[in-house]
Amino acid sequence: MTTDDVPGDRTREGVPLYTPPPGTPGAGAMYPRVVRLDYDEWESKGEREGDSETLLATFEHYRSADEEYAPQPYFPIYRSTDGGESWSQFAEIHDTQNDWGLRYQPVLFELPEPIGPWPAGTVLAAGNSIPADRSRTKIDVYASEDHGRTWSFVSTVATGGRAAPGVGATPVWEPEFALDADGNLVCYFADERHSEKGYDQCIGHRVSHDGGRTWDEQVLDVAIPNSEDRPGMPIVTTLPDGRYAMVYEIVGPTYDGGVFIETSPDGTSWGDPAVIGSPVRTADGHQLTNGPYVAWTPAGGDDGTVLVSGKTLRDRDGGRASGSGRTLLATTDFEDFGSWTPVSAPLWFDDELVVEQRTVGWTTPLLPTRDGSELLQLTSTFVDEGRCEIRYASGALELE
Repeated sequence: MTTDDVPGDRTREGVPLYTPPPGTPGAGAMYPRVVRLDYDEWESKGEREGDSETLLATFEHYRSADEEYAPQPYFPIYRSTDGGESWSQFAEIHDTQNDWGLRYQPVLFELPEPIGPWPAGTVLAAGNSIPADRSRTKIDVYASEDHGRTWSFVSTVATGGRAAPGVGATPVWEPEFALDADGNLVCYFADERHSEKGYDQCIGHRVSHDGGRTWDEQVLDVAIPNSEDRPGMPIVTTLPDGRYAMVYEIVGPTYDGGVFIETSPDGTSWGDPAVIGSPVRTADGHQLTNGPYVAWTPAGGDDGTVLVSGKTLRDRDGGRASGSGRTLLATTDFEDFGSWTPVSAPLWFDDELVVEQRTVGWTTPLLPTRDGSELLQLTSTFVDEGRCEIRYASGALELE
């Protein structure tokens, strides 16, 4: 299949998870994330039925119904108990430390084993706490020991300057969690605090040996020393052979937002930061750009398939490729990731090149079912007047 062959099934427009009311500030809603709970409350009570799965989702949200926090953005928690078929609002994560609000880039992560003070099944969240004047950025961590219902502050991973990307600013962005090969918690993030080394923006990580309460010194993972190109938006998944795969975008004049992938044997050793990974690009030059997400599914090849999504799909000249906004790229080549095949995404949206709204498709998270038979996808889709809503859809994967 080529990207021109992706079928024209408009039933894949999905269902709204959240639609912002008129007058909602900012982009309305964007940057969704989703996680499956292997230790949900039904499991702990012995009440799980059949193949039901509990999922949690969150996103950037710019108005609170809670009077105490009404002026501040926060991260809502939505829950599904039927594997993503339906959702209801479940909880809210509020900034209890800075009185700024939790404004950008939430992520959710369930601990698969006991770590530090936390039992298995503890859900961690991280995001960017930013005041209304955007003068500072702080990646803060919160924890829930009751499957996402209530949350408490844990620690700050990184503190940066003004939330304004570009030369001269020093913000931190876009946290992502994983456990390394030794079972330690890792937080990856994008960082603009190293301009003196020639890095406009780079990707680094910090390791915690006590479940996120304290953090080791930062290690840089992807860093291009030309003061122009900006690696960012890291997403990490594990492969069946135990390696880790990271996807990221590189914004700037050299790579024009292209999505790349590389691997680590342990989740913390990514090689020379200046050596970038392989482009997520088909043989005919169609490459995913910006807002990447990566997931492994057992479907497809003998070792499963790696799936990558992105904000847009571009042709070799940088123009909009046919299938942008409705195509994932897939590979079973886990050695050099040099062979990518387009597959139809479960969720279709008019991308930013169509609607001329940058916040569309800012992230496009993927969650395969355990058996790989279906795939859930979420993203921010255009409504009107510069606002986006969060939509989701599930569908069977059409892997060759």
